[in-house]
This record gives sequence, C-alpha cells and structure tokens, in this order.
Amino acid sequence: MHTEPSLPDWQRQFLDALYDADARGPAAAVLGNGLEPDARLRIYRHSSEAIHTGTLRITYPAVLALVGEDYFDQAARGYRHAHPSRSGNLQAFGAGFAGYLEMLPDMRELAYLPDVARLEWLRQESALAADAETAGPDIAIDDLLDTDALLQVALHPSIRLLAGAHPVLTVWRYAMQPTPERLVLDGEGEHVVLWREAGEVAMAAVDPASFACIASLAHGHALDAAHAAAQARDPGFDLAACLASLFRQSLVTAIHPLNAS
Repeated sequence: MHTEPSLPDWQRQFLDALYDADARGPAAAVLGNGLEPDARLRIYRHSSEAIHTGTLRITYPAVLALVGEDYFDQAARGYRHAHPSRSGNLQAFGAGFAGYLEMLPDMRELAYLPDVARLEWLRQESALAADAETAGPDIAIDDLLDTDALLQVALHPSIRLLAGAHPVLTVWRYAMQPTPERLVLDGEGEHVVLWREAGEVAMAAVDPASFACIASLAHGHALDAAHAAAQARDPGFDLAACLASLFRQSLVTAIHPLNAS
C-alpha cells in the first residue's frame, strides 16, 4: 500500500535537494506555478548556495583575498556540500572551514592558508563573545606577585589564542592591506592573542612565553601555574610585564583566591 510521505520526510528531501543537484527532492509536493518543480528546486538550491558562499566570504576576507574569488567560491561550494548547514542561523556555519581547507591537495602550495582561516574564525568568536566588567586600574601588580595566596586571574571572555605554525598575523595583515613589496615569509610561526577592544577585534603577536602564560590563565589555571608554564618556555620571563600588559588592555576581569586543595 502506498503511503504519502510525512511533512518531516518532505522537509528532509528538500534539504537534500538544496545540497545535491542529483537528489530528486520533493518534486511531487512542489507547486510549479509556471515552472517545473525541478526548476523551482534549482532556484532554491542556487539561492541557498549563494547565501552560504556569501557568508563564508564575509567570515574569511583574508582567505578570499589570498586565493581569489574563483578558487574561494569553489572551495566554499565543496565545504557547503561536505558540511551542510541545518540551521537558519549561519553564525556557526564556517566553523570547520579551516579544517576543510587543510584537506585540499592545493594546500601543499598554500600551507599557511588554514592557519589564516583559523585566525579569521577566532576573530568572529572574539567579536561575538560576551562582555564583562574589567578589574580596576588600582590593583598593584607587585602585591599580586608578593602574596603567598594561590590566585586565579580571570581574563575577558573575548580573548582567543592561536599558536600558528606559520606567520599567520603577518600574512593576514598583508592580505587585508597589501603593499607593493612582495611578502617574504621566514617560516617562523606566530603566537597571536585576539581580544575585543572598543567594539573591534584587536590582535597582537606575542613571544611564546607570554603566550603560554596567557593561555594558562585563560584556561582558569592559577597564576603560579601560568608563571611556571611561561618559564618553561623562557626562564627569564617577566611575569610583571605580562600582567601589566593585560591590565593595560583591560583584559583582566577579576582576581580570585583559590583553595590550595
């Protein structure tokens, strides 16, 4: 006995047709109104593809600038097919784009590109992160360093970190504001800290020891543990200077005592 597909069945078929030109889709349930149902489904498919590609273009402007429109749009279509969005909210749609780029054979020639994409995704995360009140400027750093108490230095929710295998911030800046001089890369990776400042995303490359300290604090570890992590990278690490920089950028939200247990 033939049973008519349910509404969820029609909806699943429609979604399949949006991402796969070979999928039949719910043609029997589509009113043509002057167009063949398959033609109307193609219109929806092309519109959806254009929206998703446009979303990725907005999220990854440096990647777009580095590879050009044709290559980017081809990669975007491939990503869309491999990672179909099941939500009308596209804020999370591009989360896996860096990983997808890393799998493409062309990346042997553009090894830095996935790192650039990771940086751009972190920029979006930083821009959308929650806000928080910051600690006042009257906190004496020397007192923090002299106390025997175990302290946790809480950082602003917008902070993001990327230990790039390539000079990712240098490449990003060149892509966004190219210069007549050819960019020459030394192959050294860059450790980048991102945060939101005055409504915009700010970024800075820091030394590996400072990066280790900030990363440890961002993970909720005690100040002593963050100091030890930094000293493992550089025995001469200046904790006071690192903390002063965080306070200067209004990135410390609170200082809590922790139980030794």
